Amino acid sequence: MTKLIQWQQIEDSRVILRLDLNVPHKNNTIESDFRISKSLPVINELLKRNNKIIILSHLGRPSVEKKEPSLSLHVVCDHLSAMLGEPIKFMNQITDKITFGEHRIVMFENTRFCKGEVDNDPELAKTISSHGDVFVFDAFGVSHRQESSTTGLMNFLDYAPGPLIQSEVNTAKSILEDPKKPLCTIISGAKISTKITLIETFSDKADHLILGGGLLNTYLQCKGFEVGDSLVERDLPQEVLSFFESESAKKIIMPTDLVCSADASLDYPQIKSISMVQSNDKVLDIGTKSIQRYAEIIKKSSTVFWNGPLGYVEKKPYDNGTESIINVLADSNCFSVIGGGDTVSVIENMGVQDQISYISTGGGALLKYIEGKDMYVIKKLGL
Repeated sequence: MTKLIQWQQIEDSRVILRLDLNVPHKNNTIESDFRISKSLPVINELLKRNNKIIILSHLGRPSVEKKEPSLSLHVVCDHLSAMLGEPIKFMNQITDKITFGEHRIVMFENTRFCKGEVDNDPELAKTISSHGDVFVFDAFGVSHRQESSTTGLMNFLDYAPGPLIQSEVNTAKSILEDPKKPLCTIISGAKISTKITLIETFSDKADHLILGGGLLNTYLQCKGFEVGDSLVERDLPQEVLSFFESESAKKIIMPTDLVCSADASLDYPQIKSISMVQSNDKVLDIGTKSIQRYAEIIKKSSTVFWNGPLGYVEKKPYDNGTESIINVLADSNCFSVIGGGDTVSVIENMGVQDQISYISTGGGALLKYIEGKDMYVIKKLGL
């Protein structure tokens, strides 16, 4: 029978360490090492206690049959090794016997290259468990997934939550259970139906709700405004329509102006009042007056939770709204929590990540936790 233990008490052991090193990369180059950097504390602390470490992670969603070379963890292994200043032995087959030799750290290839991983195959978990003495889980980004390298290993080894997942859960709890008021929530995305539970969760707690992207376009269209050829969600479920008519929806802050383009290549941006958008326009960002309005709200807020960019940040100048609000947030004294990969990338590119209170590594996992979805891994870890 396996049991829950404390990771700080693990010494002189072979530690199987599940991390989330699923980072954006292109042409064998890491584009953002944010998640890798967040793994360094637990690795360094385990090494200080004379442990040997076996690192597990996934990268992307590969086909088990094809095992795409572009989704190999080899480039991640090299990058992590450089950040640690510590050689890491890379192993291609998770079934191979480990010989550490002069190495203190071994990293296995992408766990999702293994048949049975995403199905939580107990035989695969048993095979992986044979490499170690204990299991430390510090991969918040997959804490909502039951896989062989997540929940499966807990059936064969004593297990412990690592410091990162503890920090992630504690931060999420503080936002949910006792946020310092006023609380402003910024939520963006393509489809409001995928974010409605998140919005409803915060609608009772937040003093202000700011929408962006397709969520804002859809809301404006429902309120009778022209949004042209913009990203909108049609055939809305009744839950969304009912929320838009609810008392809580009055907390949504209406923008005053928008940045649009009628050009197929999205050139020639124009700032327009929300009542002046034409049928051939695409709404791609918030305008200067909207930025000012949102900025004033954020400056008066004690807590800000933000998920998703406000505009089409992939193309300038439609990243201006997002960058402007990030600067306001960075200069404010509020407790700020950022959850969402695209927003994190913008913050990193701006170099202001140290001015944000907390940036989550979780993305989808954080949203599911806040929405109250079943998080078996977190429950199993006693968090």
